[in-house]
Amino acid sequence: MNNSKLQAFCLLVELKKLAPVAKELGITAPTVSFHIRSIEEEYGIRLFRTNAGGYRLTEAGEGVYHYARQIVQLQKDMNRFVETLLAGHIGSLRLGASGLPAHIFMPDLIHQVSTAYPEIRISLEVKTAPEIEEKVALQELDYGLIMETKQENPLLHYETIGEDALVLACSPTHELATKKNITKEDVLKNKLLLHTSSSSTNHFIEKWMNPFQPSMYTIELDSVSTIKKMLTFEKNVAFLSVALIEEELKSGLLVKKDLHDVTLKRKIQFIYPKTRLDHTIDKFVKQSIDEVAQQLKKVFRHDIIPQVAVIT
Repeated sequence: MNNSKLQAFCLLVELKKLAPVAKELGITAPTVSFHIRSIEEEYGIRLFRTNAGGYRLTEAGEGVYHYARQIVQLQKDMNRFVETLLAGHIGSLRLGASGLPAHIFMPDLIHQVSTAYPEIRISLEVKTAPEIEEKVALQELDYGLIMETKQENPLLHYETIGEDALVLACSPTHELATKKNITKEDVLKNKLLLHTSSSSTNHFIEKWMNPFQPSMYTIELDSVSTIKKMLTFEKNVAFLSVALIEEELKSGLLVKKDLHDVTLKRKIQFIYPKTRLDHTIDKFVKQSIDEVAQQLKKVFRHDIIPQVAVIT
């Protein structure tokens, strides 16, 4: 299978029209159509249903796209590796992280790498943990830092570099602020703020509530800043990592209630593809991750973040 055909196919899935695909690849629209027909003839299947809105994948097309996307990305990675080798420099490093690891780990990691390798091009994507897992598995990202998810991807290596626990956060004037033993019923008497972009956090909340269904007592928000602001109102509560509300705890704007429940503890995981070939920069990144984790363990005061415990 010619890789240019697969590349044209993948772009057509993503761009949905022939003209932008042709422009991207520097070929003509009829050539793009020829590549698609060639794949269909080789496998004896239909890849697309065409309509006024563009190209839509058939069921067979969905399956071919799943594998074609990985093949195209592996080709890009191989080309990038050879170009880097021939050029004699490091090239680029593509990092991904979910919310909390991006907040507490990535600034120090990026600083260490950029200081040691000033010519390197570094990029960072911040998305949900499952999205980062998928992109690392497809090798669209080199490394990821995530909070643990429901199920590990068999294509990835997972290394636990720390542990974090969710606490119940609220206003110091909230009725739960002075309550010692907080029950699930206590929580549901209030408006529970959920972070819609944190599938990992919500997964652990579901485990603690068990069973838990979002209802009229929940408000879904896509911003941690908005959640923290709304927590200053007396009837709102939220489950958050202490690292995300450190300043608010210090200033007295918010208080935390540690529920001491194992179901609210989460692993912080460093992930990378099992098929990845380690280069000098890769070994440096792994070493830097360990160093940053150890530094954070020492820097964070125990009364602020007792949950962070680096696993060696």
